[in-house]
Amino acid sequence: MTPSKHFAPPGSLGAVSMTRSHLLNGALCALLVPAFACNLLDVADPENAPGRGARAFDPYQSTNSGAIRLSLQMFNGCANLPTGQTIPKNQAFINNNFPYPDACDSPAAIEGFPPYVPDGELTLVTNTDYFFHQFTVMHTEINRHTDPTNYAAPLHWITHESRFRNLDWGNVGLAAEDWWYKEGIPGVVQDRWHRVSLFDNMNWIRRTDDDFTIEILDAEGRVRGTPTKYMRSEFLASSPYVGHTQFVWRVDGIDKPSFPGQKTINPLPEIPGYPPQAPVFRTVARLDLFGSTNPFKTFRIPADVRGEGAVRVTWSQLPNEPFYFPVTFVAPEDLPATCYDEQGNQNVRCTFGANPNLRIVEPANGKFFMPGDVVNMFAEGRDGEGNRLHHPDWFQSGLDTVSNNANGTLHVSIPYLDTTLEVDMVTAVNMAGPLHLMRVASNPKEKKPYYSRNFAWPLNSLTATTPLDHAEFAAKFGSRQAFKLPDDAQAGTYVGLIKWNRYFNGERFAKLKPFFFQVGQEAPTTYPGNVGNCQMCHRGVLSLDNLRHGLPVDHIEACKTCHTNETELGFTFNENIHRIHMRSRKFPVAKNDCTTCHFTRESALRPSINTCSACHLNLHGTEYFQQRFESGTEPSRFGNCAQQCHGERPPVVHILPEN
Repeated sequence: MTPSKHFAPPGSLGAVSMTRSHLLNGALCALLVPAFACNLLDVADPENAPGRGARAFDPYQSTNSGAIRLSLQMFNGCANLPTGQTIPKNQAFINNNFPYPDACDSPAAIEGFPPYVPDGELTLVTNTDYFFHQFTVMHTEINRHTDPTNYAAPLHWITHESRFRNLDWGNVGLAAEDWWYKEGIPGVVQDRWHRVSLFDNMNWIRRTDDDFTIEILDAEGRVRGTPTKYMRSEFLASSPYVGHTQFVWRVDGIDKPSFPGQKTINPLPEIPGYPPQAPVFRTVARLDLFGSTNPFKTFRIPADVRGEGAVRVTWSQLPNEPFYFPVTFVAPEDLPATCYDEQGNQNVRCTFGANPNLRIVEPANGKFFMPGDVVNMFAEGRDGEGNRLHHPDWFQSGLDTVSNNANGTLHVSIPYLDTTLEVDMVTAVNMAGPLHLMRVASNPKEKKPYYSRNFAWPLNSLTATTPLDHAEFAAKFGSRQAFKLPDDAQAGTYVGLIKWNRYFNGERFAKLKPFFFQVGQEAPTTYPGNVGNCQMCHRGVLSLDNLRHGLPVDHIEACKTCHTNETELGFTFNENIHRIHMRSRKFPVAKNDCTTCHFTRESALRPSINTCSACHLNLHGTEYFQQRFESGTEPSRFGNCAQQCHGERPPVVHILPEN
């Protein structure tokens, strides 16, 4: 094992499964807890009963299930992989004249450099059942609509020129305008703001009767197997507030506004040591559906289909404009042996899925770490059948990832994130604790628990923003990660979290797992237990294990481990949660009933301007306008609203826990 951060090996440079009765029973049960012991928090059920459910047969568990989740993505007319690679047309397109660009735009291009990600290949495994899990089609223009006061121009492009121009755009309008803050990278880009204008309420998006038909085409253009139809309403997630379907006009890389309603923009000031940064205007038309609520509806890639072909997706709202994805069909026995055995030899055939693990080195006294100690963790990623995705001592480089030579492991690429609005492609390790003190920061007088900064391979200084010929982008990263505990670390149970993102033969998979250790004492502690009940809705195929990061519902309060790093920056964990659910068309509970998720009254009385404005868009009007943009001081973002006003005078329109 190597102690260094970089290691170069020798020689290398509405859910169908959750009926209304289930939901009502779960909600009723929650009202009766604890008097009748409904066991809503019991997640050990062998079937789809009151807890998380579907342990006997979970259709989302990759090779251990009946089908593989299929994710299809398209950028500016060309299919692409979440590595940032675009997929050129193949022989099936040439033979059959399927509509497809001759040249593809790179979603990971860096301005001023040639496209730095090589072409990719989408392979699907024959004689295998898939189900439609993600469908993303994105059309974007960069620096075309550059008058910051003219909202009509980007909206006209979206409704009259984009890939979605032939939809019914009646009633579309400006639904919201948000400001996002992004930390800079030292020496590369300074801290900056983004203005995001969201267009919504169009007629087509409010329909519930449209569907998508999936067809498998061979090299001769013949339909193989049975076409399969999925309703758009069968997908769980499509909200723009979670990074899914978005029709927006973004102005990136600007300074905060000077006054309410300002339509002009303030450029970033020049700072010595940073290159000048001009604003970037992005007009984005993005359809993104994620999370099938009916994964039992599957289709099989025929065993006798080989070589180049295509997948055709026909949307009933655009019946004459199908989407084509170039595909190479590969038999299971023909997949290359690119995974590693326990000795580090690359001679094992990979399978689907992802199973990350952390091995935490035992503390010096054999029982618990002390404040100021260094906690060493060895990280590893395996597929669903336990095969190593990387060498035991090191991880593949950023170059390996964007060249599709990392056995599907996804790493951060800042240009790809900025361009595609992807929000879940980070493989990372983090640490926090103690568990019993983990809460959203709201009172500036309270001592906060310890939250480490994320370490995401290979996101280090320049690696995620420079061309592939930069030496650091090709560096290998050691499997050991070291975190120094603060000298005043508080005693209790701490958690190390590892998240693995992977795209392998059509399957998009994310898994996040917690590993615990003691600091300062042997006695274990646990989460505060202030919030929960997620499994009232998120169970079975919709369980949190199967959504977004893949973290089990038992550890919902551990989300703050990563997302609390944003507490001073906006778009924080509690802001995210409230936006997702309060603005969702699918959230089935009264949105003023805080008892649905909050167990304690105190946890529901930590308001902030950003959290409350998730529902109340015009909260306080412009009274606290400047405080929204004071990013350097925590009270301005999370405020002392509870200490000054709302703790003593809680809002009367909300249903709050009694205790």
